[in-house]
Amino acid sequence: MSSLSAYRLGDGAPVTTESARAIWAAFAREVLEETSSTDRIVHSQLARQVQQRSGVFTRMAATDWLPDVLADVGDAELTARVRADAPPAAARTRTTAARRPRAEPATRKRQEAPAAICPSCFMQLPASGRCDTCAG
Repeated sequence: MSSLSAYRLGDGAPVTTESARAIWAAFAREVLEETSSTDRIVHSQLARQVQQRSGVFTRMAATDWLPDVLADVGDAELTARVRADAPPAAARTRTTAARRPRAEPATRKRQEAPAAICPSCFMQLPASGRCDTCAG
């Protein structure tokens, strides 16, 4: 069996693709019936609930198996309650950020004061403030 095949969570026993689809379709129908006709459920949430309730899991992406399961549900009114997932936040902020002008950073790095220089020999003064070279 491949690592993407279905398995039972309790004991890890493999489940055939056909059996998994039948089990998932029954639980998908149950979840969709609990969803009101005015509400919507996103694909990823439906997939998570179906796997959790059934105890049959897979490592396949939900986009690979959920459409077949919804087809097995066979009720257009119920499957109409499913909507696509929103695009990732990174994609939304990337398009929004491109339209906005860049703001100045909120915090600026504090600049250190320039070192004190002796007015007679132009050497940097030590912390005492008295020049060691010319004693000025």
